[in-house]
Amino acid sequence: MKFPQRPKNHNLEELSERYFNNCLPNNWYSYKPENDYGVDLIVDLFEGIYATGLELLIQLKSSNNSNELPTEQIRLNVSTYNYLIRKLQVVMLVKYVRVENEAYWILLKGVPEPNQDNLSFTINIPKENRLSVINWDAIKSYIREVTERKLAAQKAHIQQARKLEQ
Repeated sequence: MKFPQRPKNHNLEELSERYFNNCLPNNWYSYKPENDYGVDLIVDLFEGIYATGLELLIQLKSSNNSNELPTEQIRLNVSTYNYLIRKLQVVMLVKYVRVENEAYWILLKGVPEPNQDNLSFTINIPKENRLSVINWDAIKSYIREVTERKLAAQKAHIQQARKLEQ
């Protein structure tokens, strides 16, 4: 008898998501958005049992094998970069390597802007940025700083608009 087969890339995608979720602090929650335009996972940050309103957006890539370079490389469409860089939340790019059972990360702010004439570009993620030893407290502090700065700018904009209306 014949049965449907599961494509290898489905298995690899699931392994990468499991690995990522296992690296998160126990009280943080990740979920897949309904439509994927470049955000594979959204992570809600908690402090103890309390929601913080802070979010981290994840673009998750994976491969079966590693390379011999001091970086892991991912290809990203320029259109996806443009979409992600305009997001108000902090964005993290993660690459899971199955043979190593490890993932590597870089914040989008650390990625140079690509040439807009190209369709895609290569991003180098330093291999010392291992997800298994990431300092989530430092990431949370950075997310909080960015979020508060953007909220302050939004509040100032609203106040100025109200002054103009009067």
